[in-house]
Amino acid sequence: MASLQALGDELNEALTAAFARRAELAVTQKSSAHDLVSDADRQIEARVRAFVATRHPDDAFLGEESGGHPDPLAERCWVVDPIDGTMNFVHGMPWACSSVGVLAHGVALAGIVVAPFSGDLYLCAGAGATRGGERLSVAPGADLAGAMVLLEVPSGTSPSVLAPVADAVIEAGGSPRTMGSGALALALVAAGVVHGVVHAGPSIWDVAAGVALVEQAGGTVRSVVGPYVLGRPGPLIAASAPAAEVLAAALARCPEVAGPAS
Repeated sequence: MASLQALGDELNEALTAAFARRAELAVTQKSSAHDLVSDADRQIEARVRAFVATRHPDDAFLGEESGGHPDPLAERCWVVDPIDGTMNFVHGMPWACSSVGVLAHGVALAGIVVAPFSGDLYLCAGAGATRGGERLSVAPGADLAGAMVLLEVPSGTSPSVLAPVADAVIEAGGSPRTMGSGALALALVAAGVVHGVVHAGPSIWDVAAGVALVEQAGGTVRSVVGPYVLGRPGPLIAASAPAAEVLAAALARCPEVAGPAS
């Protein structure tokens, strides 16, 4: 889908401009003080919606801010998180991105993650994942010694729910980290920068693009005991297949989050 590159370039410009004027943005709470939305979130999502309506008028659309319907029977559905990591973004921390995933009958087919603060555009469209045109592959193997694993949780959820996973990573010689952006975390898995990610309960717009990236970079996306299904409540694991097995065994010891996806 050539249009993804064009959209990525447009979002790179919009997100960079919004970050530069973040002190002027109106920021409000959604569900809680942990869950923020800014003018930039709404404006960027409207921009993507207009892009899709113009270029792919028959496609379905689901946005974090404006809603929509992730029809599992839709031939194509665009799933958008205009700024994943809004809390980081409004505080001037550049661990934020725009995420646009394209689902085909509910399955992640293509996507882009736009991370202008590192100068990166992650893209996949069914024939491999790239960053800046370079082919990506996940970190191989199950050995976590010297590796990083990202542990992400929904807004307002204590990271302690993933404590057994953090302990397992440390015991294996790895380093657990938290970014506050599930989409960017998955892009970094696809790039092999980090060895894996465990998310305690992502929303579909957090991970639609990232799931496609990881899978097309040769990785595995799963729940505790089986495949991960986009839109279904429960945790997500993304890594190479051997590392995902290790992380799934650790996640199974997290009773607060392991149950729904089992």
